[in-house]
Amino acid sequence: MYHAARTVAASSSSRLNSPVTWNRKSRDDYYDVESGGSSGETERTPLLFSGSARCRTRRTTSKQPADPNKVHPVALLLMLALLGLLLLGVAIGVYLLVVQIKHPWPVSYPFFLVERPAWWQYPEALHATSLDRTGVTDVVVLHTRTAPCANQTDCLRFLQQTEADSWAARKDHIPYNFLIGGDGVTYEGRGWKAQHGFEELPGRNQSLVVAMIGNFTDRQPAEVQYAELKAFLTESIRRFSLAAQYRLRGAVNESLATNDGSALFDQLQRWPHWTGFLRV
Repeated sequence: MYHAARTVAASSSSRLNSPVTWNRKSRDDYYDVESGGSSGETERTPLLFSGSARCRTRRTTSKQPADPNKVHPVALLLMLALLGLLLLGVAIGVYLLVVQIKHPWPVSYPFFLVERPAWWQYPEALHATSLDRTGVTDVVVLHTRTAPCANQTDCLRFLQQTEADSWAARKDHIPYNFLIGGDGVTYEGRGWKAQHGFEELPGRNQSLVVAMIGNFTDRQPAEVQYAELKAFLTESIRRFSLAAQYRLRGAVNESLATNDGSALFDQLQRWPHWTGFLRV
């Protein structure tokens, strides 16, 4: 027992006399724990030093270089907001442009259009002199002085026959830009892009000729034909194929009758934009 006590005492004495050099905190923020200057941690490393080193290591490793190509979230939100404002401004501008187009009257009747391919029965397309759509200021209304058509089948047959008669007589296509049938439908003749085919009417490059299918010297057209004519005028303005301040005219052939189309024009003379007659 005495021998064991001496051994323990000797061991403690050797630890006290160990050549460990404890230096003050250096400029590099760590302690020299051994006389050799090693910075590694041992069982003799002070706890304060160990914790400080670990904290310093975490701070060092957490700093990452900034990515120069990365967009800051706030900047991204600002760019999206500016893009939204730009799109909103464009939408408001288009809306105001549409609102500024004055309609001749409130639209209470829809526009029905049957385009040329529905009745055209020839392999070659219709060829006619082009119309300056930006300069169209007149709409000339007349009647066909024929039997009326009350359904689409009869009206399409009428257009086909009119085209055949025009080609046989003058080697030219159907002369009307549009025709309105008794079924309340607009049928495309030469359309908005071609000049009409009436040489006796003035201003071919500034006029659209619209025919009411039927003979309306003694009786008026059906109300749906008048309503469709209103819808046609509004649609032409909407398509920028007719000036908003257009002139509405009536074409009469006094060589046929002094009161040619009088029943038709009796109501049209009370419409806005009515200007007068073209006598041929």
